[in-house]
Amino acid sequence: MSCQTNSSDLEKLSFPVDISAIEKKYELDKNSDLSGIIVYNITDPALLQFSGYSFSGTLNRQDPSMLSTNYVSFYENRTTNKVNAYRLEIKTTQKAGEFEKLLEKKFGKADFYYRDPEFSYRVWNAGNKLYLFETNNTGKYNNEKFKSCSLYVVADGDKLLNDYFISGGFQYYGDYLREKNKPEHKGKKYTYRNFVDEKEKDDGKNSFYVKDYVK
Repeated sequence: MSCQTNSSDLEKLSFPVDISAIEKKYELDKNSDLSGIIVYNITDPALLQFSGYSFSGTLNRQDPSMLSTNYVSFYENRTTNKVNAYRLEIKTTQKAGEFEKLLEKKFGKADFYYRDPEFSYRVWNAGNKLYLFETNNTGKYNNEKFKSCSLYVVADGDKLLNDYFISGGFQYYGDYLREKNKPEHKGKKYTYRNFVDEKEKDDGKNSFYVKDYVK
């Protein structure tokens, strides 16, 4: 499954992922419409495992498409021809809640954590990987509400894929990284909390960086 492991548990995959090995065992849906990135999608329950937890599931057993089914996507950087990121998408409310608790137990409190009644965004760094986790309470399928979540796991050092995922609700983290890389912070511990405290000092409690931030 990767250069270092044959495990089907996604947590144990090492980047770059060997997509050819996955193609031999699973049916992939390939999408190359994204600029500079090829996406491989899989809904096979055999591969939908993370840290020993199976996150397979569906909102409609009669519809096996990605519209209603939990899945994993692998992202290939077309410049390097390396798969250096994957995404777990969980659309079923119970599985999404259980997976959120699993990540909280595994990684602990996130330095980057924003939450409002509809969405939440968290970031963890661990083992040369960036973990970006989003929850969404606004889903609706066949007029029934559901909670979903997405986990994006990206290899350190792949600028194209890091820039691709550090956007939207995670954009503030990109702002933090640019600040952290300035000369005055080199060689010093500079956390996201430090960054937010500076923004609050400069811009007050109405700062965009302060609103909905979970300390």
